[in-house]
Amino acid sequence: MKNYPKFTVIIPVKNSEDTLQKTFDSLRYQDYKNLEIIVMDGLSSDNTMEIVNNNSEIIDVIISEKDESSAAACNKAIDIATGDFIGFLYADDYLEMNALNLIADAAINEENTNIISYGLSIENLETKKIILESNKKKNISLNLNNILFKHVLNHFYKRDIFKKYGYLMPLYYDNTTFYSNDREFLIRLALNNVKNFVIEETLYKMTHHKNSYSGSRSGLVKIREEHIGIADSYLEKSNLSYYKQKKLIDFKSHNLSLLLVWYLYKRNLKKFIDVFNMGYDVKGYYWLIDIIKCPISELLYRASVKKWV
Repeated sequence: MKNYPKFTVIIPVKNSEDTLQKTFDSLRYQDYKNLEIIVMDGLSSDNTMEIVNNNSEIIDVIISEKDESSAAACNKAIDIATGDFIGFLYADDYLEMNALNLIADAAINEENTNIISYGLSIENLETKKIILESNKKKNISLNLNNILFKHVLNHFYKRDIFKKYGYLMPLYYDNTTFYSNDREFLIRLALNNVKNFVIEETLYKMTHHKNSYSGSRSGLVKIREEHIGIADSYLEKSNLSYYKQKKLIDFKSHNLSLLLVWYLYKRNLKKFIDVFNMGYDVKGYYWLIDIIKCPISELLYRASVKKWV
């Protein structure tokens, strides 16, 4: 008889009454018994807690209190989690049927793996149309190139990973909201040469809607700025290999080039000049190549995962 691992699913939530029920339904229909569900509510002011309480029969822990951020709430939940593996399920998102059984099979068959990764798709909440889908090992393997330049996907982590490499960063370096904390965490793991096992199937559905921050124009600018800050933070460390330093410099230049295109589109001359000078300081004359190369590479990658029909 297979010894199925215990999974802890952490759901950070605040004011998500429109999507949260589907999140719970996706867990209810998993047919996976060895499961712990922890809900961390950030003092919602809508009907979120009513939905949480209506689903309390499948929830093991409910905490509703003020937090610095969603990542801070997740860190609290990690401390009380009892699962062998921990995964995060956000209140706009849901798991595909049988996802946990497939992840469990991977955990059993790949005994020494610390991270199990799998495909993700982004679905328009209103039209139900799939916007993009990424489920190929070449895009999901935990290496610097993927983590720096491709979509950050969802994963289940052995609980000890957080003790060994640290928790999620709750706030950005200037103590503002940190929307790229998941990417920062994975960059940290990749820099420490942690590897993952990949299930080449789409098991996680992320929903895109008008209120999702990562889909807003202002959100995209802040995320690019956060990526630049992450690169700067790790480049200050002296123990990085030449390869890792080069990848982080390329990551910074890549995000600067995308900001440059954005400010050109917005006709913001001051910001355009500031970003251009920052890029030149990073790469010198090679920056002129990156201005063309990086936006094209970003478009080509996005075209490769976009669902065209």
